[in-house]
Amino acid sequence: MNNEFTPVQEKKEKVALGILGAFLFSLAGAVVWFLLDLIGFIAALSGFIGVFCAIQGYRIFAGKLSKKGIIISVIIAFLVLIIAWYACLARDFMNASKEWYANGEIENSLTYPQAFSTAFLLLTDKQMLLSYGGSLLLGLGFAVLGSIGTIKMNFGRVKAEKVAEQQMNDPSIAAKFGVPQEKVPDIDVNDAEPEEAEKPEEDVRTPGDETKY
Repeated sequence: MNNEFTPVQEKKEKVALGILGAFLFSLAGAVVWFLLDLIGFIAALSGFIGVFCAIQGYRIFAGKLSKKGIIISVIIAFLVLIIAWYACLARDFMNASKEWYANGEIENSLTYPQAFSTAFLLLTDKQMLLSYGGSLLLGLGFAVLGSIGTIKMNFGRVKAEKVAEQQMNDPSIAAKFGVPQEKVPDIDVNDAEPEEAEKPEEDVRTPGDETKY
């Protein structure tokens, strides 16, 4: 039997794939942001979902999660939330163009792709910038509050996994847990002395005990 210690091979982190996974999964947070904005509601839920899904996406695609991966995932999640905010701005721009067209103020209303490509022009107006910029900062602030818990949890998880990995690569610890347990000696049932069978009691009668008929 070979008792030679073999260290556990560290799984390689695929950062590029992890970034892709974080982006794809963080879109869930963007969808929540967009839907909540439709009803004029800003909540920390979008930030929590975005960061949580981004971290999970990074872990799945990269094959491993590190502190660097968590930071990358958080940055991507918040960038995607900003994109969601801009998508809401473009939607409002498109709806406004329909009203302007109905009132005869413009010749044609905008499609959503057209509104998305030109919505940034609205931010050149100071009042629009204050209104939409303020909602962005407020939304990101709530998103930060909503994601702190999951960020801390994943940092703790990565630290615990790192400690466990180091312990598995420590020969002294591996040897401690690798010692086989002592085997219980087998007992051959044939070697055991059979117990003496109980003998039936002898029927002892005296001469005067016979039953007479």
